[in-house]
Amino acid sequence: MPKVIPIFPLSLVQFPGAVTPLHIFEPRYRKMLQDVMAGDKTFGIIYRNDDVLLETEAIPLGSVGCTVEVALSQGLPDGRSNILCVGVARYRLLAYVDGQPYQQAEVEFFEDELSFDDLSNDAARAKELFQRLLKASRQLKDENDRVNDAPDLPDDPQALSFIITAYLDMENSEKQDLLELTDTGERLRQVSKTLAELADKYERRAAAHHVSKHNGHGGKLPEF
Repeated sequence: MPKVIPIFPLSLVQFPGAVTPLHIFEPRYRKMLQDVMAGDKTFGIIYRNDDVLLETEAIPLGSVGCTVEVALSQGLPDGRSNILCVGVARYRLLAYVDGQPYQQAEVEFFEDELSFDDLSNDAARAKELFQRLLKASRQLKDENDRVNDAPDLPDDPQALSFIITAYLDMENSEKQDLLELTDTGERLRQVSKTLAELADKYERRAAAHHVSKHNGHGGKLPEF
């Protein structure tokens, strides 16, 4: 059923389940936060590609975004706020609604298409590749195996595909395409393909980094 929600255009792609910190400083969005906190604590984030849109242009109807719930809010003395948001559900813009200094829109929510395919192997592969990427990334930064900022990976294939995509170093346009996709299996396969490419790249860089740290005395030069 359509619902009217506040809309916050940002240069990021929000995913369900992903945690996003935001700094609220513009007067119109201070008002939005006040209204949100007085209500159900939710609003919609939507990706704004400023390379395509002028500052004065509205995001086209039919565009896809994701609602968030404010989990923590810290007000600052000058009226600004730091908030921590958690992604909830995807939506499509149906119509803009006037009446507030910030944008509001009527939206419809949607989920992935119902499927009875067994995606357990796809999910396990995505998890394995993600852990490979994390390990190689830590080695490049000379960190130990303990990762404080690594996300908890859910078992549900749809939720897993969202969380991994949110943390990947990808172009926002590519993330937006994955957000809009309604086939869980296809999203997982695309994510795994990207993970495999990134894991290979980072592992090669980590191997070269290890050799350079030891001035060439760390053993046999790895074959690239």
